[in-house]
Amino acid sequence: MKKAMEDFDYLVPESNAAWLDGRGDGRFERYERFYQSERAVDAAGFDLERTNEGYKEWASRQPSRLLSLVSAPWFGRVAIVFFCLYMGCPLVPGLAKAMPEATGAMLVAVFIGLRIFHRRRRKKN
Repeated sequence: MKKAMEDFDYLVPESNAAWLDGRGDGRFERYERFYQSERAVDAAGFDLERTNEGYKEWASRQPSRLLSLVSAPWFGRVAIVFFCLYMGCPLVPGLAKAMPEATGAMLVAVFIGLRIFHRRRRKKN
């Protein structure tokens, strides 16, 4: 008796079946957004073949995910915070041993300055 072969291709996230099912690395979601936007522009004269060729060009012009992540505004803010922590952690205790009153006054001034800065930004928005 001959066994029926089963297609387990859908279990692999990088497979075409998984891609068409909408699972995997997000390529299908990007294609679906592009497809829906193209179809919304001209529903009556929609041409799938032309849209697929246009997707190839559109996708090649899009920046990589890593580049998009690194160029996001929040990434820069987080990097600055970690850099300040990295520099401040050894610096503040050393200054506090040498000049405790001056270090305390400096920290109070920095915290007050940050509060004023954030309050002004909130008022602008």
